[in-house]
Amino acid sequence: MSRRGFNFRSFTSFILTWTFLTLVVSGAVLYIAPPGRIANWTRWQLIILTKEQWQAVHTLTAVVFLVGGFFHLLKFNWKSFMTYLRKKADAGQHLRYEMIASLALFLLILTGTIAQKPPFQTIMAAGDSVRQSWEDPASVPPIPHMEEMTLREFSKNIQMEPDKLMQLLQTLGYAGASQDELLQQLAKRYQRSPVQIYTALKTNTPASAVSHQPATGGSGGGGGQGFKTLAELAKEYGLSSEAAIQSLDAKGIQAKADDKMRDIANQSGRKPYEVIEILKGDQKK
Repeated sequence: MSRRGFNFRSFTSFILTWTFLTLVVSGAVLYIAPPGRIANWTRWQLIILTKEQWQAVHTLTAVVFLVGGFFHLLKFNWKSFMTYLRKKADAGQHLRYEMIASLALFLLILTGTIAQKPPFQTIMAAGDSVRQSWEDPASVPPIPHMEEMTLREFSKNIQMEPDKLMQLLQTLGYAGASQDELLQQLAKRYQRSPVQIYTALKTNTPASAVSHQPATGGSGGGGGQGFKTLAELAKEYGLSSEAAIQSLDAKGIQAKADDKMRDIANQSGRKPYEVIEILKGDQKK
């Protein structure tokens, strides 16, 4: 009995099957996953994978599916596909109607999605509702994307001197941390979430470790400053709301007095402490 050689056509078909099923699962997970600021802060997981890992699985699987689809059509089935089209044309069947109908449906879905019209917007709104349901006070960082700060920046935002933060981390079992390391990197190295490290620090911080350097008009950008409105923070720094708005506008940041700092930062693509530093700079003038 002769041994059959490796069949690349079948191999490609199976690859497309596995990647399609994976895309369905990963797409469903990302549809209900919490926003990044919560997922990264709490190290959210589903089926042992974090949101970041699900995103990587979804993206790379899509690439494999694309390559597999390319080979499946152009390498193994192109002749069959063209022969099918020629037979339909020779038989007088008007494929142009099917092509126009399919293109019209595709454009309708694409346009409705971009324009955020029902029922497409309804589907997206349902996903947003599920994603926002993960949010509770315990899972929201004091400042959005606080996990992306270096430990030096992080120490300023919890009003602790960097050297004392390093000492406390050592005491809590996080050895080898450096001031230039990101909080999320430290958390990942020890298989912890940034919020767990933050909570442990807040719980075990001795009074002597807190920085007693004079704070000009408020704390160093943390302690929930991301939840304050621009008007509230401007008042802390001795600025009027109008002056704060003009200061941010000069830096290309659009804001209103009743906007929260975290929202201003998110919309401008900056971190809250960066926006706060702009206000601090005006206070010193």
